[in-house]
Amino acid sequence: MDLDNLAQISKRDLEIIQLHQFQQPIYCCNVTAIAYAFTALGYLTTVDEIFYATQLPIASVLDDGMTLAETYDTCRTYLEKKEIPLSIRIEHFDKPSMTLEAFIREVEAAVCDENDVHILNFNTRIAHENPSLEGGHFSLLADYDPKTQEITIADTNPKRYTRFWKCPIQRIYAACVDKDSSSNRSRGMIVLRRQEKANLAANGVVHPSEIALNALHSE
Repeated sequence: MDLDNLAQISKRDLEIIQLHQFQQPIYCCNVTAIAYAFTALGYLTTVDEIFYATQLPIASVLDDGMTLAETYDTCRTYLEKKEIPLSIRIEHFDKPSMTLEAFIREVEAAVCDENDVHILNFNTRIAHENPSLEGGHFSLLADYDPKTQEITIADTNPKRYTRFWKCPIQRIYAACVDKDSSSNRSRGMIVLRRQEKANLAANGVVHPSEIALNALHSE
């Protein structure tokens, strides 16, 4: 049995995400976000593995960056080649149905569901209210506090932005609505969801991530 590819069990997205830490190679936040998301869902993945499996041209990542749609295509190609039992969905935020209220509902449900992970594509200048930043970025949705209406981001570039940071949900929504000049479409999100759960108990196996989570919950 391949323990690396057994799904993790958790109560909230933050709890499965904080078990892992990723630091993007330069200009690779998109591929790093994919690896981070797969790993958080229990399928240990590296940036190198994604480049190798998808035969992704390095220039397409380093020179022009990747749009949300291109990142989605890379993510879908990887999971199909690896036959990983995850579904994948893309949402551009220029869709009329993707209102702030719809986004809040999605986030509230997502952070309490251990079976999915959301990759957000947003403009860092808007999210951090800093005009000197580069622009487009990919990171994971980790948590949401409905009382403060703050969203927690698990960043793919913790050396620059810190591992976790908070932002008002209205601002991160505006950062996702921002139009990517490369695609002439709004940014948005990619949602990965488990299609099946690993039955660890039936096989008499305790996954290392479950041990870590049990320790986390007992604190």
